[in-house]
Amino acid sequence: MDKPCILIVEDDEAVAQGLADILIGNGYQAEWCEKPKKAFEALKKQQLDLIILDVNLGEENGYGICRKIREISDIPVLFLTAYQSEMDVVRGFTAGGDDYITKPFRLQELLVRVQALLRRGKRSCGLRVTSGELSYDMGRHQVYKDQSPLPLTPIELQLAQSLLLGWPHTLSRERIFSEVWDKDGAFVDENTLSVNISRLREKLGTYQGTAYIETVRGIGYRWAVHVQK
Repeated sequence: MDKPCILIVEDDEAVAQGLADILIGNGYQAEWCEKPKKAFEALKKQQLDLIILDVNLGEENGYGICRKIREISDIPVLFLTAYQSEMDVVRGFTAGGDDYITKPFRLQELLVRVQALLRRGKRSCGLRVTSGELSYDMGRHQVYKDQSPLPLTPIELQLAQSLLLGWPHTLSRERIFSEVWDKDGAFVDENTLSVNISRLREKLGTYQGTAYIETVRGIGYRWAVHVQK
């Protein structure tokens, strides 16, 4: 089986080399490029499974680069950043990022986040469900609205899958953390979940005036429109 290939976009050679050594030592292929232009060339020419993208790349901003990546690919993007404020995290998710990790990072946390993103990208159970104007082809891992594919990120797709398959029940935040991020949710906070839910809601729209995802205060979230499995 081919090893997953991870592209590191980082202008600090020492940081990039350290990341590459960690990833290679844990069974991944890792490549490094300093300039965003080289990253786009790699994305177009070869099969990549994940991009680790630094937010501060000197002249270029990682958020803007992520937006450009989203124009041509839905590859998972993990932001690497020294910024920890809520606004910076929101900016990363709004730009199309799937997750983030702050410097200095813990080795185990990095590996858990990488594993979770790669795992979500490969899940497929050959099931198709419909709800309102939406349909979700689990085999192709794609949500359609009126037969047109929606540009959802891997995390948004996994959130949609968990909520759809959980209908009509309310899913606790802990269960969502477990299914979408990692087995115990140790490295995910409430803000990460709420930002992704908000972004997914906006992309899904409404059905006959009803939002597809409902917040159940104090518990979690539930899919609010009837699901046909």
